Amino acid sequence: MTTASGDPRAPLILVNPRASRLADATRRRDIVDAVSGAVQRRFGRAPRVEAGSLDAGLAALADAIEAPVVVVIGGDGSVREAAALLVDRETPLAVIPGGTGNVLAGAVGVRGIRPGIEAIRAGQVRAIDLGLVRWGPAATERSGARQTAAKPAAADRIDADPGFDRVFIVACGMGLDARIMAAAEHEWKRRIRFGAYVGAAFRELLHLESARFRIVADGERLEIEGYLALVANAGELVPGRIGPRQPIDPADGRLDLIVLGGSDPLAGLLSAAELLVRSGDLDGRVIRRSVREVSIETEPAQPGETDGDPHPAGRLEARVLPGGLTLLAPSR
Repeated sequence: MTTASGDPRAPLILVNPRASRLADATRRRDIVDAVSGAVQRRFGRAPRVEAGSLDAGLAALADAIEAPVVVVIGGDGSVREAAALLVDRETPLAVIPGGTGNVLAGAVGVRGIRPGIEAIRAGQVRAIDLGLVRWGPAATERSGARQTAAKPAAADRIDADPGFDRVFIVACGMGLDARIMAAAEHEWKRRIRFGAYVGAAFRELLHLESARFRIVADGERLEIEGYLALVANAGELVPGRIGPRQPIDPADGRLDLIVLGGSDPLAGLLSAAELLVRSGDLDGRVIRRSVREVSIETEPAQPGETDGDPHPAGRLEARVLPGGLTLLAPSR
């Protein structure tokens, strides 16, 4: 479904029909109608609606340089793709959570369809940070020999070049988190939503193995044995349910490096518990600190993920893009 508009200043609504909460066509149409009404009341123009496919919507967004607002009805992946096209543009993005986790929406106070519509009607414009990530081969793959901690690699420091592969809105990381995301198949996410992640977590925990994480965070070298490393811009450990004692702030101009250490499952659980009950920077069994740029490699190599999308094992490099996205969020 596409609703065309000859007005170049028309608001734009992008719908991902494959999002897990939008599988029912009737419900999806009702949501689009409600969102369209809210947009028209606030901005005074009938919106253009792209609901046939996300790809078609993103193509329309690339040309919608005069749109007063862009609304994404979908999950974190859909929001990320739209955000990548809105970097440093004044056009605000509004989010109607229709995916499985909807982590970014929850982080800015949009915990459902109705709060998302209310944010369109009366929300405030708010700038949040974005992350930039580059995935590549590990040092051993690049050089053909093992890289020791005592000999810095040339790429330890991330520069500001445009070579980063993609934007992320929530987090990227390696290890257990990436394995769970990869194991939660799309069809199961459509059918049982968040339960797909729970089932995937139980399956992965049965085969839990630690790895050696080698990290360079703002120029400082860290090395720890553990189960996962996250570079987070927003969200919670269990979206909408469990978060660290110190919330992750998507507007502080930095990213959060979180590493759960341990050499056995019990130690890993203790690390997770420490993250839940302690605030401030953490070192030791669990690492938690704010960073502007970070690189991570593992031994043995671990799979990766960006906002839930899987990546082959390799090297992760990330940096923050402060205030890179403008959102319509609920009034505080």
